Amino acid sequence: MEKNWLFTFFFLSSLTCSAGGLSAWQEDTPYDHKIDHDGTSGGWVCLALDTTSVCFKEFYFYKGCTIAKSDSLYYIINERKATVQQFNNQKNWLKAIKAQNLEPFFKREFNSDYSSAFGDGLFFFIVFFPFPFLLPIMWLCCVFSLLFPWAWAMGFRKHFSWVYPTIIFIMILYSSLPQSI
Repeated sequence: MEKNWLFTFFFLSSLTCSAGGLSAWQEDTPYDHKIDHDGTSGGWVCLALDTTSVCFKEFYFYKGCTIAKSDSLYYIINERKATVQQFNNQKNWLKAIKAQNLEPFFKREFNSDYSSAFGDGLFFFIVFFPFPFLLPIMWLCCVFSLLFPWAWAMGFRKHFSWVYPTIIFIMILYSSLPQSI
């Protein structure tokens, strides 16, 4: 009887989570405006400025602007001044991007899967996916083994001791800085 109540509780508590609410998110942009996705499958992302709201499907941040596009509309959103330039065709939009020097060397483009440091999956994949907890444990073993005069795999231990934390630091930096370069 007790198992039935437990099963009923977990079944009923999971019903509210199945409506797409788990994929909804809201984040602050680099200039403290709110950008959000309601979790629906359409993939629309909305950026709320001071007096207006703009919805689009793909975007990137560069030089204080959010450059975005949807199915038929294209935007250059200046977040510092809270202004929106809207274009009806891609050709004029690309000309305006070039004229305003908003073409980054490395474009980090987002869609409705935009999220914070652990959300884009790269950090999680590099750190934990291949071998759960094996890489951090191996790193700790290498660091501690450098204290002893063993000649076994000295080059590997020495390099792994600084390469692994460097990769982790780069992944955290990459995940926490959404700007294009």
